This record gives sequence, structure tokens and C-alpha cells, in this order.
Amino acid sequence: MTVIDLTEKIDDIRDRYGLRYWASDEALRQLQALWGGADCNDCGVFERDETIRIQLDGQKSWYGELRIAVAPNGWHAVSTSYWYPQGGGGSSPSVWNRTAYTTRDEAAAAGINKLIATFEGVRDWKGYAPQNQSALAQRMIETLKAYLSHSRQLSLF
Repeated sequence: MTVIDLTEKIDDIRDRYGLRYWASDEALRQLQALWGGADCNDCGVFERDETIRIQLDGQKSWYGELRIAVAPNGWHAVSTSYWYPQGGGGSSPSVWNRTAYTTRDEAAAAGINKLIATFEGVRDWKGYAPQNQSALAQRMIETLKAYLSHSRQLSLF
């Protein structure tokens, strides 16, 4: 997997613009340039992305999503969202992403691995949870792993 770590460059931009770096039009322009002139909104979220939903069979409220955006320079940004009956969360890919990938498949694999880690946390939750939450979270993890395995096999041909 070819990962491009943008942490140092993004931190440099943040440092140059102080506490309100996130509201600076110039900082945003520099981030867009870093991503090859990417189209984004005024918060830095990519204008166009691909959404992949992976849902647990028979459980419409258990799913994870990947959002993958490709920048003009060929870099891919990925973000994840997840839902289950007691919670969820997520984000959108943006020029503030600290990691870029050179291919869509690498971005998708990274996103799925992040979703697996997220659902492992749901599975292992020690506070109050419905009786079936751990088992359903484990099924979701297995579904994500199967999707990852299947997508890797398809890329061999």
C-alpha cells in the first residue's frame, strides 16, 4: 500500500495561519494546491466522491460507508461513516485529510480497515449494550473482512 503522509505539510499550513487556520481562505487554497488543485467547498470537503455502502445482511441499521475522492494529482482521500442501532459517526473526505493513497483500491482498503477497528470497539464495548450488539458487531466485522478479501481477489484479474 502506498501511503502519502501529509501530516508535516498540513501542520506547517496550520502553524502559518494560527488559531483560526481552518477559516483562512489562503490556507484552504494552499491545501487545494497540495492536492493538485482539488475542487472543494469552503470547509475543504471534496466536491465529488464515490460512496460505497457495506450493510449487514438482514440488519438495515448496521452498515459502514466509505467515501473516496480522487484529486486532480491522482491522490485518493478516504473517509468513513458507520451506523448501528445505538450510535454512529463519520466524516467526509477533505483536503485536510492527513493521508493520501495512490490508488482507489488502497484508499478503500484503508477505509475498510478503519471500519473494522471501529466495529471492534462496538463489539468490545463494556458499558450498557443490547444483548445482541456484540454478536452483530462481529458479523459486521466479518462482512467487512469478506468485502476486503473479495475486492483484493478481483484486483488480481
